[in-house]
Amino acid sequence: MKHQYFLYFLLGIAASNITFAQEQLSKDRLVQRPLLFSDFPTKLNVNKGELGKIIHAKQSENITIQLNSKLVLSGHVLDNIYSSAGVQNINMRLSNYGNALFHLSVITKSDNKIKIIGRIVHPNHGDALIISEENGSFFITKQKMEFFMVE
Repeated sequence: MKHQYFLYFLLGIAASNITFAQEQLSKDRLVQRPLLFSDFPTKLNVNKGELGKIIHAKQSENITIQLNSKLVLSGHVLDNIYSSAGVQNINMRLSNYGNALFHLSVITKSDNKIKIIGRIVHPNHGDALIISEENGSFFITKQKMEFFMVE
């Protein structure tokens, strides 16, 4: 009989911890983080030639690229590596955007076509910029950070 009460006691503690954890998570989601890219429109064109500068940058290099008339990125190249065959990953810390992280992947497909994707994120802000390609042109779109995980 004592074991049965002890089991109920443990289940009660576990249930209260689960409830508390769920409440805590929902409160955290409601916190509005400041926007880093609030001055930008929802979609911007990207100068493909400027992307080439970061693709060819060396690790530890400080570079500045002007992706369009509204977006200039300055910072330090953390790494520029080939993580697997046909996949090049570049990470850059942006000094002019509060040390946001700019990640760019260059994927060479089996038919030698190249796909470039990227994102600019900062874990303390509520928005991110995504670089993607549409019909041979590159664009930056603004997204809410709630759709991304940042480590």
